[in-house]
Amino acid sequence: MDPHESEEKIKSYMTKTNAYQEITNGIYPLADDLHSVLTLLDDLLKHGAMGSPFTMVLANIYMLEWEQKLIQHQNRHHEIYGRYIDDIFMTTNLSKEDILKELDETIKTDSNVTISTTISQSLEYLDFTIENINGHLKISIYHKSASKPYILPYESDQTRHVHVNLIYIALVRAARNCSNVEDFDMARLSTGMILLVNGYPPKFIQHHIKKFFAKYDSMCVWTELNSEVNQQLHNMLLYRPTKRENKT
Repeated sequence: MDPHESEEKIKSYMTKTNAYQEITNGIYPLADDLHSVLTLLDDLLKHGAMGSPFTMVLANIYMLEWEQKLIQHQNRHHEIYGRYIDDIFMTTNLSKEDILKELDETIKTDSNVTISTTISQSLEYLDFTIENINGHLKISIYHKSASKPYILPYESDQTRHVHVNLIYIALVRAARNCSNVEDFDMARLSTGMILLVNGYPPKFIQHHIKKFFAKYDSMCVWTELNSEVNQQLHNMLLYRPTKRENKT
């Protein structure tokens, strides 16, 4: 097909369908639309509320690009790097001066990003307390002092399986989040006390705690505080895919 024939076919299609409009006045609506979208995105990134789902998606995209230098740095040094929204966790064996220098260089790449830094042998990250004990990380559950523990009262108008699931989920969370058997046992005791305060019968609590340990063949963790079996339970639940992950 020669160029002239091709042009005629295009004009014929435009006339028949009225699907396209030829721009002859030098105005580019797509460019104007793109400018409007970029302006909106810039405003959302700088001033949008972090509670907005759309803003959180944009922030994650933005942070993914920004954090690449830090990720590469951690990979080179065989260290841990993790981020949840705008909370970052890193391990390092560098001196305080060296790691602060690395962070400062990363911050300079984008003036829109500001960070506050905490460097310590022990710190709170999300709902964890993480401690460095002779080069080994010890993880336990962190309870924010500002938030009071709440659990669904036993006398509430809910089906039985809801109350059963509350106990199971609390124990799974404790087993996943506590790398030390004593911390896991304290979390179990704390859960039991909260359940008692909210009207759960002691026999009901004991039955379903026992059922949890029997399910994972780890009864000796409950009765003997067996560290080795607790570590196996911790690793199994920690690395087991969630229902959401199994769907993807």
